[in-house]
Amino acid sequence: MENFNKNLSESDMKKIAKDNKPAEKKMKTKTLVFRIVEITIACVYVLALIFGRFLPFMKDTDFFRSMDIFSGAAPLKLVRSLSYALLILTISSCLHLFLGQVRKKALAKRGRVAILDLINNLVKYVTIIIIICFVLSALGVDTAGIFAGLGIIALIIGLGITSLIEDIVAGIFIIAERTFDVGDIIVLDGYRGTVVTVGIRSTKIADIGGDILTVRNSSIGSVINLTDRQSCAALTIPIAPEESLQKVEQIIKDSHLEKIKDNCDKIVGDPLYLGLCSIDAKGVQMLLFIAGCKEEDRYDVERALYHGIKVMLESNGVKLGVPRIFLDEEA
Repeated sequence: MENFNKNLSESDMKKIAKDNKPAEKKMKTKTLVFRIVEITIACVYVLALIFGRFLPFMKDTDFFRSMDIFSGAAPLKLVRSLSYALLILTISSCLHLFLGQVRKKALAKRGRVAILDLINNLVKYVTIIIIICFVLSALGVDTAGIFAGLGIIALIIGLGITSLIEDIVAGIFIIAERTFDVGDIIVLDGYRGTVVTVGIRSTKIADIGGDILTVRNSSIGSVINLTDRQSCAALTIPIAPEESLQKVEQIIKDSHLEKIKDNCDKIVGDPLYLGLCSIDAKGVQMLLFIAGCKEEDRYDVERALYHGIKVMLESNGVKLGVPRIFLDEEA
């Protein structure tokens, strides 16, 4: 499956993914329903907080005084705790929605998406910490004393989580130096894929088959970012030993390789013939051809080149050869 995936382009995977459309649609529907429920609860809470003081059946009740976070009195501590949690979750939801919209625009314009993902993660963790603090405070717990007591414990634990700190620092440097961003196609230790997320601790990379590799930020070493430059589709065509190289090169020159672009609009510039690159032990002559393209279109362009060049040579009576590597495999 790995070798098969290496010959598939993003457009191929989109065609294959059509069978998964119903499942994706169902997942999106669930997410949409969750968002609607979340927004509805937030709106009801905010409206009750704003207009509750004007409603006769609410303003003088213990429930509303406890729910109103701007009121010093809190007869019902559980209600006050829930009110704090709802307020913080409402603010967090608004931030997530805002960052989500900004992320979509940044991704479409090849903007800096990784920094938005980092902020989104920070909002999530900070929200949890603040909710815990406010709820404990509303229940009458001395949070200052707890954090002071946890200081020594945190110091002891901190000595054992140096790897976590390394991951966080490495993630910050990846984003700050823009080594790569979400949506970039990179090669990491021989693994080629598209960056899905750049988190606080780890980075996720999806290969052409949709398999996701999760890598700790601190373990990311040498990276080749294929998105920063124009890519190139290169291929070698084997010519039979008995064929005259001069004759074949004249046929290539007269056939005008640029015509291949008529069947593949993903080719950037004109395809080029670079000449003879090797001759194997059986005398098979390997001719090198290249064409500029975007990295995500490389496999599509390679196939277009193979098709166009093979048709061109066969139509002129040129016999193709079989490289020795394939003969050895058959033996």
